[in-house]
Amino acid sequence: MKNLILKITEGDLFRFFDTEERTEVTIGAKRSADIAVKAAGVLPVQARLFYKDGAWFAEDCADADAKCRTLIGGKRFRRPVVKFDGDLTFRRADEKKGELARISAVRQIERRHSGSGFDLTRKTVTTVGRAEGCDIRVDNPLVSEKHFFIVFDGENCFIEDAHSLGGTYVNNRRVKRRKLADYDRISIPSAAYIYFRQRLLYSTAAGGIRIDAASVSRQVSDRASRGKVSLVTDASFRIEAGEFVAIVGGSGAGKSTLLDCINGMRPATGGKIYYDSNDYYENINTYKAIIGYVPQRDILHDDLTLERALLYTAQLRVRADLSREELSARVKQALADVRLTGKEHLRVSSLSGGQRKRASIAMELLSDPKVIFLDEPTSGLSPDLDMEMMELLKELSKKGRTIVAVTHAMDNLDKCDRVLFLGRGGRVCYFGPASGALRWFNRRSYSRVFAALSDEETSRAFADKYRAGAAYRELYAAFCREYGANAIAPPLERAEPDAWEKPPADLPGSRRRRAARPAGTDEGAQNAPAAPQNGAESTAAETEQPASAPKRAARGKGRRGAGAKTPDRAEKAGKPAEAAAAPAEERKAEDGHETV
Repeated sequence: MKNLILKITEGDLFRFFDTEERTEVTIGAKRSADIAVKAAGVLPVQARLFYKDGAWFAEDCADADAKCRTLIGGKRFRRPVVKFDGDLTFRRADEKKGELARISAVRQIERRHSGSGFDLTRKTVTTVGRAEGCDIRVDNPLVSEKHFFIVFDGENCFIEDAHSLGGTYVNNRRVKRRKLADYDRISIPSAAYIYFRQRLLYSTAAGGIRIDAASVSRQVSDRASRGKVSLVTDASFRIEAGEFVAIVGGSGAGKSTLLDCINGMRPATGGKIYYDSNDYYENINTYKAIIGYVPQRDILHDDLTLERALLYTAQLRVRADLSREELSARVKQALADVRLTGKEHLRVSSLSGGQRKRASIAMELLSDPKVIFLDEPTSGLSPDLDMEMMELLKELSKKGRTIVAVTHAMDNLDKCDRVLFLGRGGRVCYFGPASGALRWFNRRSYSRVFAALSDEETSRAFADKYRAGAAYRELYAAFCREYGANAIAPPLERAEPDAWEKPPADLPGSRRRRAARPAGTDEGAQNAPAAPQNGAESTAAETEQPASAPKRAARGKGRRGAGAKTPDRAEKAGKPAEAAAAPAEERKAEDGHETV
């Protein structure tokens, strides 16, 4: 076989050499040798391997009085050129045992067409990289043409980095070469693999990264009280791969702190963060290349044109050996993704606020991240630009990215897949669709929700409600199965909801339910609380009555007193008293209260 894989062993160190299309390989101490052996006594050219007539031969290039001898199969050469059918060994001339280096041919394995594409026993060398000829292709600008390769010698698998710019990591440590063992985690930018039984199992989802927060907390020292202050308290949730999630809450609720705990800029002091079931803090080096972060303040060079600014950013961030044409194509793609095509030649200083924010997102898209974190991406934007920005982030999530954004703008939360509400102290009070937030908090507007969550006791009550919900129970069961027992705090048991949790009658949707009831039912009697026996005005004892309810009741009295006819006036008008009182009864049923 013309192609030859050589294993070079020097003491405890080893490496591999692929002859590829070469028909001659020089071995020696000089730098220009194909296989350099840096050991005392080795000649500049100690030996030579060459391919002839369908076989490989070894030639001893050392003189008879050389300080280093060349052995084939543990024996000296019988003639200057012999067939290369054993290990090539370099040994000092004055020693009978020991070796300076050993060069052996890895047993060649013919390629088999059966089995998985990640089966490492299919061939001797499996290459991973961005080039078309690689066995496993990873299309990412941070990945080199040939990033790393794995050699199978018939018994064991060895991994070696192919001088990549991004580096190859095994178990979160950058390696040059090493022997693989079961459950070793191999990671390069945008891709990760698990080695198990001579197979590579793909560990990174193609459509973004799933993020799991397990009882995340962050405490900092408080100089005033000389104690600890909790900025994030026992936050547990799961963001699925490819989701668009917004983190909302009042000022000082810990939104930015929680975002930084998830992306590792300010690590949590308690709990765990998992990316695709892998401990993020333990494997942060393997993930940092595929994470994008857009700060609240734009970082752009005002004096440059947009295209040139992005091109310089690409040259700094994309460390792979991309040509200028490929970099320009990636810049154009990033501009198209954020809808800035046609603005390439404008100066950054002449862009509007929304365009500058989209340009900041384009800077992060140059490295093709799997997850993007944004801190207040819509701050300072008009309502129409706010909606346009949220729609853009939704489109990016559909292209295989996980989007997590901190925002105060509540008008376009319907564009998000889910919304996470934080209360005082960084407590998770709600995590779900935006459409169910108002009913969950029993409020009519988001401003009232924020006002309620600014109170410590109210935030703790809603955090307990979240832990007692069905969604948290499913999350607890999933985390225990995946990360072990008691991975997060257990759910709370609540037999009956409190009175303040029951929705008032006039929340959005309640009138539609009343209209859907069968005809003939006394809606006013069903919605109104029971009247007291002493004849006093009735009050809502079980449901929360809004502060405006007494005012509406008073207005109802005034309308009935001014517009409804008394029995005497009705008789004078020729109408029965029951018919004149009917409008008042209808208004009473619509208000949902008893009026006196």
